Amino acid sequence: MTIGLRDLFRAPITLDADGNEVYGKPVRMAKAIQAQLSITTAEAKLFADDGVDEQVKEFVSGQLTLGVNDLIPGEQAIVLGQKQDADGVLYASDADDPPYFAIGFRASKMRGRFKYLWFYKVKFAIPDENFQTKGDSIAFNTPSIVGTIVKRDKDGKWKADHVALASDPVAQKWFDEVREFVKPTDPPPDPGDPGDPIDP
Repeated sequence: MTIGLRDLFRAPITLDADGNEVYGKPVRMAKAIQAQLSITTAEAKLFADDGVDEQVKEFVSGQLTLGVNDLIPGEQAIVLGQKQDADGVLYASDADDPPYFAIGFRASKMRGRFKYLWFYKVKFAIPDENFQTKGDSIAFNTPSIVGTIVKRDKDGKWKADHVALASDPVAQKWFDEVREFVKPTDPPPDPGDPGDPIDP
């Protein structure tokens, strides 16, 4: 269960000589209002002796919908591959090719913990916008931007997540760089007392 959302970051992706993804320094995006994740999987079942003998389920792609307070033209130009001129005017065309980014944020949980996430390879689409005249009451129209999540070519990974207090050493460095796999050398730390489980 999560009860909040904050600290939305993006990190640029380049390819090295072997075609592997290399991440640049994470930078803040707009202020986060909402994040919605939906996943598409492929599933196959092998039936034998009148029953399921083998079952395989694999990640295919995901969709990450981010509600933010605002997307300034400079940010739109970066995440959507659009052009901005010397006067700050933003131009969209059919030749725009949005680049891939790693997207990270954290969501508040119970007892002071946070769920920290990095999605390794996300490409955004043109956001929906809503315009409305003023009425008797104040209404905020905030943009949503939808990104398609794909797995990495080099290892098939698509997400990293970690549940911890903000004082946790891993959590403190979460947005310094995109988190990569660290080979275990010692038993994993105790996540808490048996009566205080960390929910996923």
